[in-house]
Amino acid sequence: MQRDTTKQYYALHSWVGVVTAVMLFVIAFTGAVSVFSRGELKVWANQDIRSYTDHDFVAIENLIRDHAAAVAPAFYDHVQVFFPGPHGGRALSIIFEDEVVTQAGGHTHRAIWFRHHPQTLALLSRQEGDLNQLFAQSDSDMADFLVTFHADLHLGSPLGLILTGLLGLTLLASVITGILIHPKILKELFNFRPWRSMRLLFTDTHKVLGVWGLLFHGTIGFTGAILGLVTVVLIPAAAFVSFNGDQEKLLETFLPEVEPALTGQPAEPQLASTLQEFSEKNPGVIVGNVVIYGWGDKGSVMTVSTLGDRLNARTYEYSTATGELIRDYTLFSRLDGSVKVVLDAMYPLHFGNFGGIAVKFIWFFLGLSTALLAATGMMVWIERRAYGAEGKLSLTTYNRISKFTAGVCGGLIVATLSLFHAQLLLPMMANTIGFWLGVVFFGVWVACGIGAMLRPNAYLATRDLMLLAAITALLVIPVNGVVTGDWIINSLLSGDFIVAGVDAFVLATGALLAWSAFNLPAQRPVRQKSSQQESRHAPVASDPDAEVTGLTGDCS
Repeated sequence: MQRDTTKQYYALHSWVGVVTAVMLFVIAFTGAVSVFSRGELKVWANQDIRSYTDHDFVAIENLIRDHAAAVAPAFYDHVQVFFPGPHGGRALSIIFEDEVVTQAGGHTHRAIWFRHHPQTLALLSRQEGDLNQLFAQSDSDMADFLVTFHADLHLGSPLGLILTGLLGLTLLASVITGILIHPKILKELFNFRPWRSMRLLFTDTHKVLGVWGLLFHGTIGFTGAILGLVTVVLIPAAAFVSFNGDQEKLLETFLPEVEPALTGQPAEPQLASTLQEFSEKNPGVIVGNVVIYGWGDKGSVMTVSTLGDRLNARTYEYSTATGELIRDYTLFSRLDGSVKVVLDAMYPLHFGNFGGIAVKFIWFFLGLSTALLAATGMMVWIERRAYGAEGKLSLTTYNRISKFTAGVCGGLIVATLSLFHAQLLLPMMANTIGFWLGVVFFGVWVACGIGAMLRPNAYLATRDLMLLAAITALLVIPVNGVVTGDWIINSLLSGDFIVAGVDAFVLATGALLAWSAFNLPAQRPVRQKSSQQESRHAPVASDPDAEVTGLTGDCS
């Protein structure tokens, strides 16, 4: 009975992995790169904030006062300030917002949006209209592009979020079934035999990556599923069950709500002094944005949302007129017990934006291991059927599947690296750079996929794509130097260590890719091929554990 149950788990594990392997690679790889999006890649992608230091709160407050004097008092309902810098945007954004009740009883938000240069604070633009539409039209860069692609594949809500959420569930299911079919899982920790055969190379790599990264893979699968499905499935379902479908009532019940007691009496906002005092008392905590409810009123309330090295980013609520701290809370602080701790930790755990640069590197390499887990699982499946006894299709068909897998996975690496060049070479299209980044990214990806399918075999296709990726990476430093003048030595001497660090990391990546390309075979080794083909006629092993290939692997 236990043997039959293990076989069933094995079959489920295999099919889940095979069906979703390529998409899991795409999501995991872009997720690994996205770890550096808020901070390192944001700074590298925007020359105006490469040398950005601290916020000048006094100058920013004066700008808000000047704009407030020029807009109608109706827009004093909410004044939002988004600060520029590594964890913000490429410009200082000051948004005056008027919340209007519609005839249907809902709410719409009209806004006036001022954008200022991050260093000179010169006015860059003034826009007026629906707030959601203004956000949709706001500038983006390669960091934003990668994060959005990882989150919803640029398919938007609900389709994209549902798809990535389901992929998170499949990763979690693969982890669970992988554990169930490996009763002696700890034995796989050091079981690596790369020189015996190509199949064992893929199989052992798959197992080692799966076992060593077991906790991480499960965490990423769980948090990815929650983040993808919460807004489009979980919240509507909870609202339907408990609040007669009223999602706003649900959010008001469980999420913090700011309710200022406006008096109608004027008072001077103490924005700069409050933020300066906050920064002095909380070193290392980054002020992300500020929202002022009821600008210029004695009862006005100001919220300060923070970023930092913690699993539960906090919001601080102050009296705008006096600077007195009213309360501080996390996003899910209204919930009880361990539930709020888990929910508050979802986003930081998924993207690794806690614990500083060390955690980011750990999350990056573990994210790559998740991507390789999916890719090697697919290659094991192909190897066992193309050169083993289980294949029911022709060798040509399996070769095409293998080339397709190589084209999607290798092409994604090239396309991602091409974004560095597109970011530097498309400044004249600032208002539509997000669109053109997509053209470059998807164009390169499709071209690489077509090129891989035209090669004789997947080994040659993979080698060519690795070489192309290496060249693309190695050219980033010279292109950056020529376009911006920020050669890596100049960045080091001027103290722009983030820019220099990104350049150095991309250079190391290019060197590693070049080494891999020159050491990859152009075709499947002949000695292994003949011996593997003989096994096509051998009886299939009866021990289910002998068939197990890892956490996304084979299919019987």
